[in-house]
Amino acid sequence: MLKGITKMNISQLLCVLLLLCGYIKRNYAATKVFYEFHIREPNTESNETAVLNNSNNNKTGARPELVITGKRTSSNILEGKDENSTNSIYKETAFYTADDNGYHVTYNISIEPVELDTEIMGKTLKVIVG
Repeated sequence: MLKGITKMNISQLLCVLLLLCGYIKRNYAATKVFYEFHIREPNTESNETAVLNNSNNNKTGARPELVITGKRTSSNILEGKDENSTNSIYKETAFYTADDNGYHVTYNISIEPVELDTEIMGKTLKVIVG
């Protein structure tokens, strides 16, 4: 049935597969995801993931570490002070991590002018022209 494979080759292949399966079961760097959520609303967006990290299990009796990471973004339009000034967008992004070392947050805040798209789409131009 299988011409090039002998009994010796099949037994070697089975031994390698058994060793590989044993290694996978004893992999201490495995992680388990508890939850993951993504929330998107008109002016905000949030993403968060909670993971149980077993990388510290190389020491006997060490407990796994719960690591929560996330990102929250919010934006608001800031009105111009008078009719000659343009509106701006205030955007705030927070990256956070909670683990055995505590809660750490990094903020990124920016204010950018609003740029309106002044180009007319081809279909709209055809409707206007006729």
